[in-house]
Amino acid sequence: MASSFSIETRTAVPVAALFDESLSIDAHLASMSGSGERAIGGVTSGTIGRGESVTWRARHFGIRFTMTSWISELERPARFVDEQLRGPFRSFRHEHVFTRDGDETVMVDTVTVASPILGRLAERAALVPYLRRLIRIRNRHLLASLGGAPGTAPESPVWRPGQTRPFRRFEASTVVGHGDASWERVSQEVLDWKVKTRSGFAVDGARPASPGAEPMITVRFAGRVIREPVRVETVVETASRVGFSYRTLPGHPVSGEEAFIAHRDGDAVVLTIRSLTAAAPTQPWRALHPLLRIAQAIARRRYLRALR
Repeated sequence: MASSFSIETRTAVPVAALFDESLSIDAHLASMSGSGERAIGGVTSGTIGRGESVTWRARHFGIRFTMTSWISELERPARFVDEQLRGPFRSFRHEHVFTRDGDETVMVDTVTVASPILGRLAERAALVPYLRRLIRIRNRHLLASLGGAPGTAPESPVWRPGQTRPFRRFEASTVVGHGDASWERVSQEVLDWKVKTRSGFAVDGARPASPGAEPMITVRFAGRVIREPVRVETVVETASRVGFSYRTLPGHPVSGEEAFIAHRDGDAVVLTIRSLTAAAPTQPWRALHPLLRIAQAIARRRYLRALR
């Protein structure tokens, strides 16, 4: 017997754009970088079409797998199905359905899989949760590549990110000064990454923060240097609001986005921290995520004191 599950993803990205990105070999490979996935046969780049196949090679559960799949059904932009031709499963079928619900695009992934060696109980206890996680990672990457992933919106005084699962939402503010002199100081320090550097982190890269920059953030913990690659997403500079957001890159201990924002509230100068955080897709960081959440809580307290 086979096991089956479905995952629903909602986004503001147009149906056709998400449909086409879901058929992109390059987008899939980028989303699966954590498992070292490669396309080694058939359609190895660009968009795959109906009747075409691709051979994948990747490492899962510490084992090297090779699987050839093909697009057996395709009705653009509503639905397509990819199925295993040859590979590690007795059967594998992945149906992708795209619909519109008001202002949202709804993508539903339905996977039906049968393992050649695991019984139904083991499939549901180990294989299904693992595949669920891989598909959620893939979908987060697709939305991010199309500008549809939830973000921290540093330009907005009110933050309404909507559906953020699996990301945990955090926002906190503190007054760090009063008057014009404090505003000039704090607004410059925010852009110069002082919230991070005064909290025990080092930032190797161009300053001040600029869109598209990819600095390397490092921190020493338990005698080891932890590296955190990031990319600056949005920079805001107005007369009363200054800040930026950055998104994690592969290799970062967590997955998500963080923002540091200085803004004026009358005479007060306020620092706001926002973040959306989920477990990283790769080990050992994924297993260590509960400890990383504790470390993150400590870092946030330091952030809020950094510019006082």
